[in-house]
Amino acid sequence: MTAQSDPRELGPLTILVLDDDLKWRQLIAFNVELHLGISPVLASDAKEALKLMGERHFDVVLSDLFMPEMDGFEFLQRARALYPRTKVIMLSGDFLAFPVSPERLIQHGALATVPKAEISTTLQDLLRDLLDTH
Repeated sequence: MTAQSDPRELGPLTILVLDDDLKWRQLIAFNVELHLGISPVLASDAKEALKLMGERHFDVVLSDLFMPEMDGFEFLQRARALYPRTKVIMLSGDFLAFPVSPERLIQHGALATVPKAEISTTLQDLLRDLLDTH
């Protein structure tokens, strides 16, 4: 009998994009596909994202911070408790407008915080680094 490989160690990164704004969801997904050749799964709210995470493994979740019902900080806390191996990168158009600082988001388990203005630069560099170590 041979040992089975962990399916999470095979193939490219599996990425989930979580943003309540359709245009941002599509823009982030487009950038991931363009720069990494990976088609991410999309979720329009945190509940949907958690449901998808329960159905399959994701290496990385790219999560918006400002969302109705369950904001990105609450999503981060739930995702880290339920799926501790999944990395969460928080995205926002304005981190200063949120009551939780980027430093505190990282203290609570976010891998990084990236301004939405930097999705085609900083975010892609982070994802390339993760892909290289995957």
